[in-house]
Amino acid sequence: MSGFFSDWNRRQFLTRAGLVSTVASAAGGFSMRNLFAARGDVGRKTVYSYSALGVRPLINAAGTYTVLSASLLPREVAEAMQEAARHYVSIPELHEAVGKRIAALTGAEAALVTAGAASALTLGTAACVAGKDPDKIKRIPDTTGMKNEVIIQKLHRFGSDHAVRAVGTR
Repeated sequence: MSGFFSDWNRRQFLTRAGLVSTVASAAGGFSMRNLFAARGDVGRKTVYSYSALGVRPLINAAGTYTVLSASLLPREVAEAMQEAARHYVSIPELHEAVGKRIAALTGAEAALVTAGAASALTLGTAACVAGKDPDKIKRIPDTTGMKNEVIIQKLHRFGSDHAVRAVGTR
């Protein structure tokens, strides 16, 4: 890597990034309040919405698609998220507990929460390629010597193939 950051190692990067974010926060850094300050909305109670950013809501008649905001949250889910946002927890512990709970609810052997369809495809492909072998898992996206050919339905070829190829497959 060349340029401004070329002499930084990972520890220096994380230390300096943490310092920058701390200073920015102390100086009134990023917040939704500051994001809308240029519009003159600060100082009065404002509900921040897409329209405040100039984004038009749409009617989704197509189904659950990431490009169309995926899906709307039921009220109880939004309330649970708001409650969860009030507490710090160990993310690995939460990840494992939620996976076990979803598996129990669905009768599946295991479950894994992902950020969306693309990340689910990437993680699922990685699991198929590397299995439970820790050495193979660490080598991804270098799939040399592993089964690394994937077949994707023609209909999904261009919408999904990047997520599968990220693992190092063909």
